[in-house]
Amino acid sequence: MKDIKNLTFEELKTYFILQDEPEYRANEIFRAIYINKVKEFKEITTLPKSLREKLSNEFYIRGFKKVSTLGDTNKTQKFLFELKDKRLIETVLIKENTKKGKFRNTLCVSSQVGCAMGCKFCATGKMGFIRNLSAGEIIEQLLYIEDAEKIQNIVFMGMGEPLANYENVKKAIEIISDPRGRALGRRKIVVSTSGIIDKIYKLTNELKSVRLAVSLHSAFQEKRNFLMPGLKIYKIEDLMQAISYYTQKTGNTVTIEYLLIKDLNDGEEDAKQLIKLLRKIKFVKVNLIHYNPVPFADFESSKKEKLFFGILKRAGINTTIRFSKGSEISAACGQLATKESPINLNNL
Repeated sequence: MKDIKNLTFEELKTYFILQDEPEYRANEIFRAIYINKVKEFKEITTLPKSLREKLSNEFYIRGFKKVSTLGDTNKTQKFLFELKDKRLIETVLIKENTKKGKFRNTLCVSSQVGCAMGCKFCATGKMGFIRNLSAGEIIEQLLYIEDAEKIQNIVFMGMGEPLANYENVKKAIEIISDPRGRALGRRKIVVSTSGIIDKIYKLTNELKSVRLAVSLHSAFQEKRNFLMPGLKIYKIEDLMQAISYYTQKTGNTVTIEYLLIKDLNDGEEDAKQLIKLLRKIKFVKVNLIHYNPVPFADFESSKKEKLFFGILKRAGINTTIRFSKGSEISAACGQLATKESPINLNNL
C-alpha cells in the first residue's frame, strides 16, 4: 500500500481524474487529512462508500507507531516513532512562553533515518546513514503531534541532513504549506543544513520564503573538517557565497549555528575569523549553542561562552546564546539517535 501523504494537491487531482472522479475530490482529501486530521478513509463521509473502499485498498493515511514519549508535557517532549519498515526516528516538541504570555509550539522534525555527515558531536551521525524519509513520513510527524498540540513553527533540525533529502523535504514543505490543507506559512519553517552548497542554491530559488539555518561550528577550514568530516568537500568560502546568495535573493536573515566546544573553537582567534567571514553577509545572526554531551564524544562545554558572545556583539554581529531545551531527555541539539545506533542513547 502507498502513503497518500506523498501526493501533492495537483498529484491528487490527477489521480482522481484518472479514476473518472471529479477533481474536487482532491479538496475533500486535503481537508480531511490536513485540517480534520482523519486517520482512515472510512471517516471521510463526504466521499462515496465505494471510493472510500477503493482508497482504503490502495493507500493508507497514518503509518506510524509511537514507541515512547519522554519529557515534560509543559516544556519539551521527545517522541520515538516506528515506521512501516520498523525503522525508528525521533521527533521533538518544544513549548515556549512568548512575551505575550502565550505558548508557542515548535516541532523539530527528522528528515532521514540516521545521517551520513558523521559530525563528531552528533549522536545521529554516529548511527550512519540508513535511508531517507519520504515526504509522507516527514508530514506524519506534524500530523501525529497535532492530534494533541497545535504547531506554530517547524524546524528541520531532527535526525538527518535535510538538504541530502532535498526533493522529499521540498515536497513535504509544499504539502504542509498548501493553502487548501494545513496552510502552515513558509516563513514559519526553518531548514537547518550542515552546508550542502548546491542544495542551498536550489532552496533559495525554489522555496524562497523558507528560513535557512547553517551549522558552521568553525570559521577555520581545518577545524570544520575535523568536526564535520562529511562536509570536507565544501570550502567555507564557497559556503559563504551560497549563504550570501540566499540572503540577497530572499531578503531573509540566515542563522549561523555555532556550537561552542572547550579549547577547540571557542578562542578569540576563532571569534575574529568568524567575524571576518560574516561581515560579507548582509542579513545574518549567530546562534552560539551550548554543547550538549553525547557519550562517545570526548568534548566539553565551553567556559568562554559570554566572552565569545561579547566579541561578536562588539563587532556588530547579531548574536544570541542558545541553551537547547530537552538535554535532560537527550532531545537537545546533537543528541537525537535511536535504537538503530550502536549505542542505545534512549536508555542513558
